[in-house]
Parts: sequence; C-alpha cells; structure tokens
Amino acid sequence: MNHIVSVAYSELTRVLPWSLRALGYKFGTADRGAHLVATAAAISPAALDAIALARHRQERGPSMHRTSEGLAIEARDVSFLEIGPAAVDYLAAHADSTLHQTCTIVGATETALLPAIVAGADVYGLGCLAIVAGGAWHFCYCGPEGSVLVTGEGAGDLLGLVGGGSELDLVAQARRDAPGTVRLLVGKELQPASFPKGAVSPSQLVRKAQCHGIAVSQVTLDAIYSLEMLTWAPTSERSRSQAGFSVTASLQR
Repeated sequence: MNHIVSVAYSELTRVLPWSLRALGYKFGTADRGAHLVATAAAISPAALDAIALARHRQERGPSMHRTSEGLAIEARDVSFLEIGPAAVDYLAAHADSTLHQTCTIVGATETALLPAIVAGADVYGLGCLAIVAGGAWHFCYCGPEGSVLVTGEGAGDLLGLVGGGSELDLVAQARRDAPGTVRLLVGKELQPASFPKGAVSPSQLVRKAQCHGIAVSQVTLDAIYSLEMLTWAPTSERSRSQAGFSVTASLQR
C-alpha cells in the first residue's frame, strides 16, 4: 500500500540539492532547484512525484537563439528546474526596456514546476504567464497584498482573463505550437482583466507548508531519499553496508 506521509518543507530543501545532484545537475542548479521544487510542492504536492520519476540530465545541454518573437530555447530533454528560472531571469532583466518579454521553450521536462517558476517573477516585481500548448496555463501577477497565482486549462478561459495586447498575441501563438511547447511572458503591467476564480497566494501556501508540512506518498519520498543516498553513500558495496546504506534494495522497489 502506498501510504501518504507528511514531509517538512525544510527537510525538502535539505535533501533535494543532493537528490538533484544525483540526477546530474550542477550544484548551483541543484541548490536553486531544491527551493523551486519545494515551492512547487507547496503549491501542488504532485510536483514531488515528477522529481521522483525524473530522468538523469542529458549531457547535451539546451541551445538558445533570438527570433522575431523573442528568445527561443531548445531544451533537448533538460528539466524546467534548470531552464525555467534562467528563462525568467533573462526576461526580467530585459523587461526594463519594454513592457513585455517573451520566450518559447521546446522539449523541457517536468512541467509540474511551472507554477513555482511563474511565481518566481514576483522577486522582480513582475508578472509572468506560462502557456503549455495542449495543456495547462499558469498566470502569476502582483496583487495589492502580494503575488497571486491562477491556473487553468484551455485557451478559452485564458482569453477571458488576460487584458489584451501581448497577452492575446501569446495565446494566439500558443495555439499553433506543437503539444508540450511552453511560451513564457514576463512583464511590468501583467494584470488580469477580471478577478480570477481559483486564485491562490504562493507565499501563503509556502508558509502553510513550512508550518504543517507537505503531503507526499511514501514511494515518492523513498525515491527522493534513494537519490540522496546515491550522492552521499561510499562507493564500494562493503563501505555502503558498513555505513548502513541499502541503496540496492531501495532502487529495486
């Protein structure tokens, strides 16, 4: 039986850097990614399932180039935990010169991290919209009492939410994209045209997770700890046994 347990937010930020290192990510990416994953899990615990099932990082990294529509990233199966924050950083850095900056990302994995990625634009005082072609969209904007996040399915609901201009252009472009393609829009004046239903506060959800923990399946938690042990455990089987590690048994489950 797959039991549901509670894991502390601080425990996730402790163990995840080493779990992500075991997947082949450099320390800086893994350290930042740990907080990204913990925030995503506070918003939706299913984000932890995605990390438990994540593949090892591809040796060939992403490629980037500029187009008439903005920045384009070919992810080549590299995770959003590496590409997402960097894309938001880039768009935010260039948002001073225009009202909005856009980016198209093809072939990135772990789209479950997108709610935390769009919420990350709040540190720059900017709003962020992410549209997954053929999937969900995530919209985070700066409200009177802090950042507000709303998620939905289908372009119809999004068209009724965004005000127009660049947002409408992005929706139209996303409709022509191949399934799984993600379009990001970061801007100073990104605000909904009407008060959205189902909106949540990412910061409040993180505080709740810090106080009460995050619900996660035992199988997922075991997988995350197994990755951590791969990073820390001694290399020989004898040394692993003496150190109390049982990685082989864990990975066979």
